[in-house]
Amino acid sequence: MNNETIYLDNSAVTRVDEKVLEAMKPYFLNKYAIATSEFAYTMGIEAREALEDARQIIAESLGAEKKKLIFTSGATEANNLALKGIIYNQEKKNHLVVSAIEDFSVLNTAKSLEREGYEVTYLKVDAEGKVPLDNLKSAIQENTALVSVQHANQEIGTVQDIKKIAQFCQENDIFFHTDATHTFRRLPLNVNQIPVDLVTTSAHTIHGPRGIGALYFRDGISLKKIMDGGFQEQNLRAGIENIPAAVGFARAVELIDEKENKKIQKLRDKLINQIENKIDNVTL
Repeated sequence: MNNETIYLDNSAVTRVDEKVLEAMKPYFLNKYAIATSEFAYTMGIEAREALEDARQIIAESLGAEKKKLIFTSGATEANNLALKGIIYNQEKKNHLVVSAIEDFSVLNTAKSLEREGYEVTYLKVDAEGKVPLDNLKSAIQENTALVSVQHANQEIGTVQDIKKIAQFCQENDIFFHTDATHTFRRLPLNVNQIPVDLVTTSAHTIHGPRGIGALYFRDGISLKKIMDGGFQEQNLRAGIENIPAAVGFARAVELIDEKENKKIQKLRDKLINQIENKIDNVTL
């Protein structure tokens, strides 16, 4: 009997890479000080430097400046901050638009805002799971503050044309957020080439640790703080920074390259080919 485990749920969470774990270890055992202590001492300085180095690596992978990226506890918190942080800061615009197939962290945040009195439109998708631009255009109102459409869906794999959506939002003076949790480091996403205003990323889908994510926000965007506490992360995200996880996140970003992505693409194509050739009545 073969007891080998075959894991096929990487879109939910990935195994932490050993190199990521090794990079994190010193910040658990030797350099464990917090980065925002009132008192300057060696371990605290080392922690701060490690945090900012990690921020730089992750921000650069998006084509962004490090000051425009804050760490969160994961994609869920980043999505909450993106939606609520924008809508709470609007005086006259109280309407947001999200696709109907977003992750729970976007859909349930939208539903929470509805209960608070905000207006939400849930965009229907076509047979392939894509958001037709005409559907988006018809959903826009004078009071629309934000559009949120994920880069790729975690269950059916549909990749949205976020460049086209972002350009439309930019032309209509509407903020655009994309949850890129399932495409980060797998598909090209450069904020200098795509006029997206906010981007959610996470480490858990790229062989990094769980419990760490990041939110990019374009220069000039003002976010409302949604969690009370300390002044960490530009006073936008309260709580002691998870430095080991931030270091691991950055190391995971460094380890993913085009060679690995091409290997995964070949595996995908092989799987599709085998299924289509050996199983009747299969439709992709």
